[in-house]
Amino acid sequence: MIRTFILVLLSVLSLRVIAQTEEKKDGVAFYSHSKQGSLNIRTNGWGGSYMKGWIKRGYKTNLLECSFNFVKHEKEVKTYFQDPSARPYYYGKLNAFYAINLTYGQKRVITDKMRKSGVQIYRTWGLGGTLGMTRPIYLEILYLDPNFNGYSIETERYDPLIHYNSNIYGRASNMLGFSELKLHPGLNTKFALGFEYSGFRDGIRAIEVSLGAEVFPKRIEIMSQDVLETLPDHANNHWLFLSGQVQFIFGRKFN
Repeated sequence: MIRTFILVLLSVLSLRVIAQTEEKKDGVAFYSHSKQGSLNIRTNGWGGSYMKGWIKRGYKTNLLECSFNFVKHEKEVKTYFQDPSARPYYYGKLNAFYAINLTYGQKRVITDKMRKSGVQIYRTWGLGGTLGMTRPIYLEILYLDPNFNGYSIETERYDPLIHYNSNIYGRASNMLGFSELKLHPGLNTKFALGFEYSGFRDGIRAIEVSLGAEVFPKRIEIMSQDVLETLPDHANNHWLFLSGQVQFIFGRKFN
């Protein structure tokens, strides 16, 4: 009786080891971590991100993502001065706006690869904090000599009360204004559907399509409100930024 019990126990343990080995060979539980980067194209801007993953099971991964994005207002319109050497600018734009998102979320596989060259379909969600930053815009302003002896060009911070299309020559350097950054804390969330197509077991090549949002306690002044109110739809600056996004992801899995 004891001998029979021992044989049955050994058989069960052997089957468990074989099952675990096959599972690892299939790549389900072989890797415990992942890291990946991405280029993000948004409906209201663009940016990039870095993600670290902790693979809990073959079909579930916890993710921590840090992204940096340039966020635009939908009423930004590129304007050109008559001099072709002048740099284009966005009339009415007071501040450039950047958003740093730190997001915790989870990835779950919907359909795994049926073959090495197949496509894995998965979904992700994320929720976290956002640090928004506004940088004032500087422009090159044209001043005509009152005695008609020529003109001069001065670099000044954009002021919608004194700067118009008639005296704005062009955009100044994008490096100006960083000493005047203002911070705007907020929250972010996203939901995505992804398609992973890497031909390598430890490789990650994927495209994600997502909907996301960044929310702040008050409106972010990207455009001059005085200029927005002159538009037919009397647009406003936003405290809620909704966006569609496509992410081109590359990375690897490891132990």
